[in-house]
Amino acid sequence: MRYYKVNGIEHKVYDPEDQLPNGLVVIENWRDSRTGDWVKADDDCIIQVLRKGNMTRKYGRNKVREYVGTCTGTFPVNSNVKMDTSRRANIYTFGGSKSSEDILLDRTTLTRCELVFVQFLASGMSPQESYLKAYPTKNRNYAHVKSSQLMRTERIYTAMKEELKPVCAELGIDPKSVLEDIQTTAKHAEKEDVRLRALFKLADILDLEDKNQTRITQVSGALFQGFTPEQLEQVERPEITEGTKDGK
Repeated sequence: MRYYKVNGIEHKVYDPEDQLPNGLVVIENWRDSRTGDWVKADDDCIIQVLRKGNMTRKYGRNKVREYVGTCTGTFPVNSNVKMDTSRRANIYTFGGSKSSEDILLDRTTLTRCELVFVQFLASGMSPQESYLKAYPTKNRNYAHVKSSQLMRTERIYTAMKEELKPVCAELGIDPKSVLEDIQTTAKHAEKEDVRLRALFKLADILDLEDKNQTRITQVSGALFQGFTPEQLEQVERPEITEGTKDGK
């Protein structure tokens, strides 16, 4: 059992191995709770809801956002959001002590606009142009900065791999053929710098490089430059619809 103070009052958090008091009613889905209810968090701990209400956002389609607050943090009431009982530095904000960029990088689910962004990327468009197509902005500098941030996220990287699977299948590209081509280049390329780049790529694939460095540098180049426009046109692709204006 853990204890955390909020405004001088001590609140309990029951860990999964703790015995609950007799008669304690626990709401299984914390999203359906009310202030004062005890709920089961997504890490299987039991915690009390101290606050529940709505906050208004300046932008977006859903300007009123419902939230639940506990002694460890504040969470949007959303099916994609997971509640845990780790104590945040700031329990009154969604991000805790995280910056907006940290939140962007750490999020695991794609928004609607991010999905469209990935579809444009997979069609061979640059990150900047894909962002301008998927999001409600015409500012090219802003699109460059924001698309670069997105390209560093794990969820975009994963979505890109899934989006390109049918393209690779149509073109007869699989992991074995890629490795064989890289190995051939590393052994037989005439220029030393080309051989070295091929060796570094093999080292990266085999996890021989330092993974503390950014893994995704230029996805647009790493994934797409091997496909010519003619090759991409040969593959049937789903129709792309531009993103909604709320950035979701």
